Amino acid sequence: MKVKIIANPKKSWARRVASELKAVLAPKHSIVRKDAEVTICIGGDGTILYANHKGRIEGAILGIGGDKSYICQIHHRNWRLFLLKLLDDHHREKIMTLTCKVAGKKFHVMNDVVIHATRYRVAEMDVTAGGDVHSFEGDGMIVSSAIGSAAYAYSAGGAKFKPTERKIAVVPICAYKRAFLPEVLNENGKVSIKAGADCAFIIDGIFIRNLKSGEIVNVEKGSDMIFFSGVGKND
Repeated sequence: MKVKIIANPKKSWARRVASELKAVLAPKHSIVRKDAEVTICIGGDGTILYANHKGRIEGAILGIGGDKSYICQIHHRNWRLFLLKLLDDHHREKIMTLTCKVAGKKFHVMNDVVIHATRYRVAEMDVTAGGDVHSFEGDGMIVSSAIGSAAYAYSAGGAKFKPTERKIAVVPICAYKRAFLPEVLNENGKVSIKAGADCAFIIDGIFIRNLKSGEIVNVEKGSDMIFFSGVGKND
């Protein structure tokens, strides 16, 4: 099997595991830089999200993380016990992602889209979710996939789903007087957000740019990504 290894260079344990991993895989698998059948991300959920943002992930995803990891299937302290077994296991899971469009540009989203007010002031928000229109003031909005529902969206009061569920969470951030409560859409639901003030536009925890007042962000179901089984088991 052709395997690509991506490690977070800022974490010493990730660098160490990557080095040891190459020796473990060598007898049965090929380590490649492109055209991989499997991408092993070492460093935690953020490493997977960043690699996806940079377009570096190919094939099925296997994550090695730490105590706070949700997406990663294996903990770095015991990766030797489970990694080869998972690679030999042919069971895979399809995880629904999101697609986000703004100003004619398209973004692939694994976890969530966040629109957040800047300058320490609330922003007026016009949100269309599943055909229903909501207008309120608040700190922002989160639109999350199922795999991202255990992250920022859950902390902000949204529902948490199993990673393989095909749902979209629409969660306000500190809506004034709770004028808009979290909602759940099915996979065919569409979300449109227009902020009445300048806001930060963030995808999977990565700042993209500042949105101008009146810009519209559209979010809907994206393509499926393939993961090795075990996503969310550390929750």
